[in-house]
Amino acid sequence: MKHFIGIAIACATMASINPAMADTATAKQFLQLNGSEDGRDLAEVKITALEEGIRVANARLAATAGSKPLYCQPVSLVLTGSQLADMVGRAVGENDKLEDVPLPVVLLGVLQKTFPCGASAP
Repeated sequence: MKHFIGIAIACATMASINPAMADTATAKQFLQLNGSEDGRDLAEVKITALEEGIRVANARLAATAGSKPLYCQPVSLVLTGSQLADMVGRAVGENDKLEDVPLPVVLLGVLQKTFPCGASAP
């Protein structure tokens, strides 16, 4: 029950920061949520869902004639929420200007840097 209450408080906190931007938290807000014991599970679910959406959009681009994928992650590689959060945390640690950037933008940049498409990529 304590864990559930912590998640509920974390959700309310995220929404109260800026109600219109509740679903587009900054990297800093995400890392704060992920850094709290009660918010870690919620943060991992959120970033996993976000990555899935980006991955599906990327696959659609790759399958569309004349379009290039945004990044080229190996198909067999499935990243966990914990791994994604770590990747975002390291990116922000290397560039503190990313703290105030919306999480989806930071995550996409991390995926592009980690899995660049070579000249032979589709």
